Amino acid sequence: MRALRYDAFGPVASVVRLVEAAQPRPGRGQVLVRVKYAAINPLDCKLVVGEFKRLFKSKPPAGIGTEFSGTVEALGPGVAMPKIGTPVVGFIDPSVRPPGALQQFVAVDAKDVLAIDAADLDTACTLPVAGVAALQMCRLGEVKGGQRVLVHGAAGGVGSFAVQVVRLLGGKPVATGSRLSHPVLATLEPEAVVNYATQKVSTWGGPFSVVLDCASTLGDADIAELLPNGGRYVRTLPAFPSVLLDPVLNATRPVKRFTLKLKPNTDDVRTLLNWMRRGMLKPLISERVTFANAIAALDQLQAGRAHGKLVVGVS
Repeated sequence: MRALRYDAFGPVASVVRLVEAAQPRPGRGQVLVRVKYAAINPLDCKLVVGEFKRLFKSKPPAGIGTEFSGTVEALGPGVAMPKIGTPVVGFIDPSVRPPGALQQFVAVDAKDVLAIDAADLDTACTLPVAGVAALQMCRLGEVKGGQRVLVHGAAGGVGSFAVQVVRLLGGKPVATGSRLSHPVLATLEPEAVVNYATQKVSTWGGPFSVVLDCASTLGDADIAELLPNGGRYVRTLPAFPSVLLDPVLNATRPVKRFTLKLKPNTDDVRTLLNWMRRGMLKPLISERVTFANAIAALDQLQAGRAHGKLVVGVS
């Protein structure tokens, strides 16, 4: 089978290769999925360069990719459902096992896939990581009706979902993005759009009840400007030592700070899928590319030139 692999940490364009690899076999409790689509995330690029090598099981040689959709090809021992031929969406948790959604076949635990409609294959693949991350950030922030919520980095995969989830929970999202992203952000229907590159933080419209930092770039002074006492700040990526100290310091802090610890699960995917099917949530897919162009797409994502989600057609 064809698969993306890297044998050493480094820039995507230098170390990632499209290779022929042995097709996996499903073990006990697993299903073999013929991958149709895989969505790529900034995390994929960060794992390739080795940014979080102590936190995730992504030491080379390794595969790439954490969220995918496809059809069940075979069942491992002890598995009766989903049946062979069923369209599914699934995920690979890199904190548990090495990534590898960007390959033609993947063997995963049956509990980590969810049956979907065939018509949803090319969009559902964006939900297990980016969509779930947005939903879980909103939970950490305790987003609720009537709150003004800042979504920083709203043009990215997680941010574009976060703007929509905030609205679905009754909040009033304000989105930040570069000038070039503003037409895209407008389609997400935030209360307002801010140009973070040219507007001072003091003009972003604060104070807010919650700040969802999907870019993980706001500093202490920014947080103090944007959040009043009682506010909640949530970032996507860990920063040391704050990721270790925040749980202790939050007991006495006037502004609570949290780092997302993504917990992929099919219940959250099901919630997002139901919203999507009802037309209430729409993945912001900027481009669909072929498997042959997957490395170029990852390089584009690493350089910060992509808005929303990039989807790779694998099979």
